[in-house]
This record gives sequence, structure tokens and C-alpha cells, in this order.
Amino acid sequence: MIAQFALHAATVFAAVLRDAATARAVVVRAPWRGAARRRTGRDLALPAFAESRRPRTGSARSRLLGAVLALALLATLTGGGAGPRPPAPPPYDTDCSAWTARGRPFADTPPEYREHAFLCLVRDRPGPMFPAGRTDQELLAYGRELCAKPRWERIEEWLRSDDWAINMRRLDDALLFLCPDTIGLPGLMPSAEQMAEDHAAYVSASNAVCSDPWPRLRARRQGTAAYFTPEAGGYHIGDDRDPAYEDGVTPDLDGLLTTAKTAVGIDPIGEKNICLTVKAFAKAPPLRLRGWDEVAEVRVTTRSGRLTVPAMPPDGEEGAGRPLPNLAINGPGHYRVRVYARAGEDYTTILPTEQHLIVVYPGQSRKKIVYRSRS
Repeated sequence: MIAQFALHAATVFAAVLRDAATARAVVVRAPWRGAARRRTGRDLALPAFAESRRPRTGSARSRLLGAVLALALLATLTGGGAGPRPPAPPPYDTDCSAWTARGRPFADTPPEYREHAFLCLVRDRPGPMFPAGRTDQELLAYGRELCAKPRWERIEEWLRSDDWAINMRRLDDALLFLCPDTIGLPGLMPSAEQMAEDHAAYVSASNAVCSDPWPRLRARRQGTAAYFTPEAGGYHIGDDRDPAYEDGVTPDLDGLLTTAKTAVGIDPIGEKNICLTVKAFAKAPPLRLRGWDEVAEVRVTTRSGRLTVPAMPPDGEEGAGRPLPNLAINGPGHYRVRVYARAGEDYTTILPTEQHLIVVYPGQSRKKIVYRSRS
């Protein structure tokens, strides 16, 4: 029906245009327009003839107006020629289940709804970190406070809260809606600069919690630092300039110390990083057993005159958090290495809690002595 109406309107409109063109042609040819001469009998007869040929302009105008109105109505009915209009999109679903149950991702959440998404996620499982009685503004302020912390501090915060209603993955998923640049978008790691800053902050904080367990006894050389152990858990002290040192040392998991040609392997009690203090003496210091879980002593030889604990390289993850001194105070030769260790189990922190004390002094004895053992 609409197509027939459109065809009829177009036919009417074309006829009107044709009549209008004819009218303009007749008027232009009318010889009396602008004539200044005396008219003859022939001239007097021409106006009547021209008048009889002149179209009815009033009727043409009416038909033109009708055609225009018809086309306007047609455009309204057919949507301007663009086809049927698509249905309006449904309103944006702001129900919390969109994020908590259906897992709506960050990419599908407009910026104006991201705070709302964060509140939905932390209120889904209330606990010590996000209590049920907190207002929206309090929860948002605490979330932004967590965003401003390095990742290791956020882990510390979570561990200290003893909040098992939310784990670190869920916490990061919620904080993503407040600080995507800090947390890192899904599928993307944080920037290298951000990771380097977080790592440096963690190393600095770890060094800060470590202190000398034997402060009253000063040594010729000494130092304290956090030591970041590999996944295997062991570390060593040895001659880092001796070719044999490159073979490394495999710690004895059944004991504290393992001897090699030019190094001593040390096996921590726990599986976390440790606080390490080293001291070099000119002679054997007093033996102290009180307060220590393990104490053992062996001999080591240095041909280059160096006995050191590896430092963490700039882009590494293992080693001492700050450089420690060379403990071979007499240069090349034989030395005794005594190691003290005590566990510090604290599951509310990721900072070092286990303590080790390494005492080095010149000595010729080859005997391995175990003063105290964990077994």
C-alpha cells in the first residue's frame, strides 16, 4: 500500500512540474511583456489568444502543495527511506549479579559504572577487609588506599586482616575497576616500570625488617641484609672468583650445611626468604646455642682470598638485598664457617622472618661439627 501511494505521489509531482514549466514558457513568449510600441489590430488579438493558452496557475500550485505533503507523509511512514528503525537497546543492567554472578569484564563496563562494579564485588563477600556496615564512600576510600600501595603491601594487608572471605585474586579483580593502570588489565601484565618499582619497594622493606641478632659482639667485618632464596630454598657462601665456584653447591636437605671445594651450601629451615647477618673474626668467637634451632660448622678454602654471599643482581630475584662484605679477612687460605639458624614462622607477612647468622674465622680443622640439629 505504501508503495502504491509513493508511485501516485511521484506521478502527481511530475505532472505539476511539467505544467509549471509550460506556464513559464508561455509567459516568456508573451509579446506584450515590456512592449513600448503602438499595438495594431493583430496585437490586440494576440492577448486574448495568449490568455486562452495560459495555464491555471492556481490549480498547479494546489497540486504542487498536495504532492509535497504526500511526499512528506511518505517519508514519515517509511522512516526517511532508511528502512525500518532498529529496536531501542535495553537499558544498561546495573544489577550486581552482572559482575558477581555473570562475571561482566572490565572492558564491558563503562567508566561511569566502574565504582559501582567495585562496590558490588567487595560487598558480595563481606569480611574483615570490607565489613558489611561500611558506607560506599568508606569502601571506595579504602579501595583507593589499597591501589596506592605496591602489590607486596596489598598482600601484607590481606594477610594481616585474616580475611578468608576474599582471596588475593578476587581482591585484584575488584580493585581493577578502581585502578586498572596499577593492577594491570586482564591478559596484560603491569608495566615493566611498575613491576620494577614494586620489586625495589619489597627489597627495601625486607632489608628494613632484618637486624643483627648478635649486636653486642662487633666483628672485623659484618653486614645484615634480607636474602631472597630461589624456589629450591638454598643459598651458599664461597669464593666467587674460583673456577670451581661455578659448579655451585647443592644443599643437603637433611642438614643445615653442605661442603664443596670452595663453597658451603646452606639449607633454610622454612621456605621463605631469610634475614642474614654475616660476621668475620680474627679468631673463633664464643659459641652461642640459646635461641637457635640449628648450629653447625665446617671448613672452606679460598684461593683468591674471597668468601662472599651472592648479591641480588639489578634485574634478578635471588641473592642478598644489599651487598655484604668479603669475609676472608686474612686473604687466601682455610676458614671455619659457623652457621646459626632459627625459624620464624609468621603467616601474616611475606617479609623475611627466619634468621641466619654466619660467623667466619681462620681455621685449619677439616672436621664438620653439628652443635644443634632440627632432627
